[in-house]
Amino acid sequence: MKGIYKSGNVYWIRYAGLDGLIVRESTGSDKYRKAEALLLERKQGIKEGRMPEIKVIKNHSFKDLAEEYKKWAEKQRAYKSKKSFINHLEDTFGLMPLRRFSTLMVEQFQSGELGKEKKPATINRFLATLKHMFTKAVEWDMVEEQTLKRIRKVKLLPENNRRLRYLSKDQLEHLLIN
Repeated sequence: MKGIYKSGNVYWIRYAGLDGLIVRESTGSDKYRKAEALLLERKQGIKEGRMPEIKVIKNHSFKDLAEEYKKWAEKQRAYKSKKSFINHLEDTFGLMPLRRFSTLMVEQFQSGELGKEKKPATINRFLATLKHMFTKAVEWDMVEEQTLKRIRKVKLLPENNRRLRYLSKDQLEHLLIN
């Protein structure tokens, strides 16, 4: 069908709006039938004189997201520990626009934290918090889903925070006797 094309795995539709300008819109789906149905719906709406409402997302900063996320996280169980992760991320990324986040930027953050001699498990907690913050940002219409996909590409570090422990003579005797 004319007006449907695929970019990556997602189908997009293209149609002329009420003002005659070409509108390109993601269907958010990898199903051709859904794209076809949405295009027909949009064209029918144009014939009836109504333009579909396309949401425009403001360019929020990481600080805006951190403030909203803290309010949301207050109701969660592990808020005290998560709050320190959020504060550290806020100090690191500050006023950075959410749309500017990339896979490279997050991987550089990961490497930088390793350089500060933080354990991989700690860095993974930072990354898990960051990923969840961006998931919530998409739900709250603070950033597009494309940004979330870029953040999700970053892999967690392998954790090996084990420590070598030696038994005292008393513990060893107790272990051998029992």
